[in-house]
Amino acid sequence: MQVNYNEISKTYDQVRAENRDVIDLFIDEVRISDQSKVLDFGCGTGNYANTLQKRTKAQVYGVEPSDGMREKAAAKNPYLTVVKGNHEHIPFADNTFDFVYMTDVIHHVPDLGMMFREIGRVLKNGGLLCIVTESHEQIDNRFYVKYFPTTATVDKGRYPDIDEIIGKAQEQSFQHVKNVIIGEGMEIPVTIDFVELVRNKGYSMFHLIPEDEYQAGLKQLEDDVCTGRLKKSRHSGETLIWLRLL
Repeated sequence: MQVNYNEISKTYDQVRAENRDVIDLFIDEVRISDQSKVLDFGCGTGNYANTLQKRTKAQVYGVEPSDGMREKAAAKNPYLTVVKGNHEHIPFADNTFDFVYMTDVIHHVPDLGMMFREIGRVLKNGGLLCIVTESHEQIDNRFYVKYFPTTATVDKGRYPDIDEIIGKAQEQSFQHVKNVIIGEGMEIPVTIDFVELVRNKGYSMFHLIPEDEYQAGLKQLEDDVCTGRLKKSRHSGETLIWLRLL
């Protein structure tokens, strides 16, 4: 089954928002300023790019293959430059960017070697790349896997695990700097807003599991949240992989 990202773009912003803690880490680690040139690879509807540009006044660019997503991103901020591209072709000159980041994108990339080659081409020597993703262990520990067990199977099939990502990057002249795990074990409220996200299939994996499992899981989740049986849970966490181009 294919995921139609142009269709998802119509409701994406109703159920997905940028993680401000991740943006804080970008700014602090890279020392982003109004002189920086930054690329959001797979920018989606531009939530991260928009917030980062407004906070830093940096020159922020986005690359996104989906027409619907790009249109949403460009409408948010006139100071963003959002163009069509993907892991095979990033339409910018060599040695353009000081920093490249990608948030929850790598599981959509079919050829990591090609992606790292192309990012390495547009990134300046010594420039940083940050990949925000989840390890296979973190995927297994998502609280909602008990409602939708096939989501873990689907996503572990799509998400390369951390060591694989680092290995593919090192083959293309990237040095592994560090991994940073954020949010793991943090107590989070589970509200009707999350139920609405699931109803709208705001995560692409909900389009990839059997419909009967999705409907049954949604009903149980709705019941548990609405009756108060499920009020909070523990965040499974995210992993930020920091890499430097040699």
